[in-house]
Amino acid sequence: MNGAVRRFVNRAPRYILKPTDNQVMRYASDQGPAGVFKTRLVNLSETGAAFLVDRSMAPHIGDAVKVEIPIPGLDQIAWFGTVVRMEAYESGSWWADPDPFADEEKMLVGVQFQRLPSGHRQAIKRGLEDQFLRELRERRRRQQLYLQQWIAENALKFMGYIALTLAAFWFLYFLSMPSANYSADKGSPWGQRFIFFDWQREK
Repeated sequence: MNGAVRRFVNRAPRYILKPTDNQVMRYASDQGPAGVFKTRLVNLSETGAAFLVDRSMAPHIGDAVKVEIPIPGLDQIAWFGTVVRMEAYESGSWWADPDPFADEEKMLVGVQFQRLPSGHRQAIKRGLEDQFLRELRERRRRQQLYLQQWIAENALKFMGYIALTLAAFWFLYFLSMPSANYSADKGSPWGQRFIFFDWQREK
């Protein structure tokens, strides 16, 4: 790593906000431009948050900021943090919804909370746990709907496979049935195990 050892930072699970969540937050920086600015919250965890700012007004690593963030499903909290990460914002994956900030010069700011009170931490934890459970239930529901749709679309194929399987078993069972001249003591005469036509009678 070019002689540098990168320090491992234990990060809490992050919740990435959805379009249906309240993403509006406010922040103020001691070292940056004066005033309180409204922006978009991107993700949240028990230890920090990430939000977007204009490139021209971006803070610096180590700056102290005050943030007022919405907790999913709950009220807002306000506390202090330190900027620990700065990077150019990139829009979501190709499969995600269109991002209204994709064409703007935005920076993603990562903030780590400083001495977060236990009440705030518990509120964040409760809100995130509820959201994770909702996401899990929604994912299971989508999987069930997909499975039901897949079964409905392939029902005719299943019926055809079952019919062919039953026909194959019936054919094998028919071939395994003993002929009329079969004797359990002697077996069937040679060449007469399966008689489909009575050639002697036809003569």
